[in-house]
Amino acid sequence: MGIGNATSLPPLIAQQEFTRAEVARVVPLIVAIGQASHAFAPAAFGLLRGDGMVDGSGSVPLLACAAAIQLAAIGCFLAGRVGRPGRREQG
Repeated sequence: MGIGNATSLPPLIAQQEFTRAEVARVVPLIVAIGQASHAFAPAAFGLLRGDGMVDGSGSVPLLACAAAIQLAAIGCFLAGRVGRPGRREQG
């Protein structure tokens, strides 16, 4: 009975990871990036798939791109956890 983790989870994470002053800027940025991703990802993946829709060869670049995006997200997460000033220490 909700609209999912796309709207409720990012603010909770931001409150834990950023100071109170930063949260007011971070949450709208998270929402904007998420909405842009949701809007343009299908078109980008469609372009990657291209003419390979008939024989299935377009799936390889599509999967490679999706895997690269996931690895980049993991890298950003791990890089952001190390030595960032102003980060709250867990209790």
